[in-house]
Amino acid sequence: MPVGTGLFKVAGVLPSVLHAHYNKRGKAMYLKKLVNQSLVVFTLISPLTSIAIAKTGTVVTKMPLDPAHGLLEAKSQYRIEYTAVDGVRGKGERTDSAAVFIPFGPEPEGGWPVIVWTHGTVGINSDCAPSLNTRTARDSQYLNTWLSLGYAVMAPDYAGLGSDGMHHYLNAQGEGWSVLDGIRAALTEFPLKNELVLVGQSQGAHAAFAAAGYQPTYAPELNIIGTVLTGTPYFSAESDVASLFTKSDDKNQSSGDPKIPYIFYIWQSAADTNPTLKAENYFQNAALAQLDEAKALCITPLTQKVMHNRLNMNNSLTPNIQSLLTNALPSLSYPTLKITHPVFIGIGGDDINVPTAMQQQFAKDVQAAGTHTNIHLYPGLDHSGAVNPSLRDSVPFVLGLKDKS
Repeated sequence: MPVGTGLFKVAGVLPSVLHAHYNKRGKAMYLKKLVNQSLVVFTLISPLTSIAIAKTGTVVTKMPLDPAHGLLEAKSQYRIEYTAVDGVRGKGERTDSAAVFIPFGPEPEGGWPVIVWTHGTVGINSDCAPSLNTRTARDSQYLNTWLSLGYAVMAPDYAGLGSDGMHHYLNAQGEGWSVLDGIRAALTEFPLKNELVLVGQSQGAHAAFAAAGYQPTYAPELNIIGTVLTGTPYFSAESDVASLFTKSDDKNQSSGDPKIPYIFYIWQSAADTNPTLKAENYFQNAALAQLDEAKALCITPLTQKVMHNRLNMNNSLTPNIQSLLTNALPSLSYPTLKITHPVFIGIGGDDINVPTAMQQQFAKDVQAAGTHTNIHLYPGLDHSGAVNPSLRDSVPFVLGLKDKS
C-alpha cells in the first residue's frame, strides 16, 4: 500500500486553510495554488520528498460530506479529493473525488472492511457527481445495508465527475484506474482494512469489473477479495447496435427508449477526444438538440426529455452509429474476463436498460474465461428493480468471502 505522508502536513498547509477556501463544488481552488507552490519548494529542497508528494492515490483535500448527500447508517462521512493517473489518456496526473462512509460501532482491530461502491450512470458533467448530490432512495437503501453490516463504504465519483474535464462515459481504463487510486487514497487516510469488495451496478458494474481486471498490474498491493455486479454492460467484437437498440415495431414506434441517453454520452465522450466528429453523421435531426444537452444534463432530466420527445432508434440514430460503437470498442472493453477472485453477477430478467441477453452473455463469457462466478437471475425484475433484491444472495456471498480471507 502506498504510504500517504499527508500532503498538507508535509507542505505546511494548515487544515483551517482547507475550510477557508473551499468553494461550493467542493474544490479548493486557492488550495491548488498553495499546493503548487509547496511542490516547487519541496522539489528544490528534496527531490525524494517531491516524488512522494506527487504519488497517485494521495488525499489532497478532506472535508465533511454535506449531510444532504449522506447516508443514515454512517457515523461519519467525508468527501475527499485525491491524486490519480488520467486513465482516459493513459498518462498524466489529475485530481478525482470520492465519498467515504464510516459505520457506527466500535472500530474492529485492523480497521473496517470496505465495500467499494461504483455508481451507475449519472451523467458526464462534473456537477452530476454522486458526492455532490443526494443519493437515490434505491442506492441509499443498498448502501445503508452494507454499513449496517459493519462495512465502510468508499464511493468514487470517477474522473470528470466532481472534478475537472468531461467524464468519459464507460471508458474502462478511465474508470478502473480512478477507482483504484481512490482506494489507495482512502486506505491511507481512514481506519480501513485492506480487505476490499468491489460492488457496482450498471455503469458501476462496468467500472467495478474494469477495476478488478486492472488491479493485479495497476495496484497489486490492494487486497480485493471479491466483486459484486448487477446490470453489467458488456461490449465485444460481436456487439452491434441492433442488439442494443432493437427497432420499435409499429405498435411502439413512437415510444422513447431509455438507452438513447447512453449513446449520447458515448458520442460526447468520443467527440471530446476527436473534435472532428460530426453529430449529424450519427444522429437524425430529431435527436440533435438533446444530444447537445447531454453535455450538461444529468441522467434523470436527460432521460425525461428523451422519453417526452419519444426518441428511439428509428427517429434518432443513423446507420453510421455502428461505426461509433465499433471505434469506441477499445475504450469500452474490459482488460480481461479472467478475474483472480470470485465474482457475483446479478441479472434482472426484465432489464431493458442493459438488455438481459447482454448480461447473460457477459456471465457466460466470464465463466468460460475461468473466473469463479456466482450467477443469479431475478425473473420479472428490471434494471433498477434487481438491485436491492439481489442483496439476499450477494450478502451471503460477501460474508463467505470474508470468512475465507
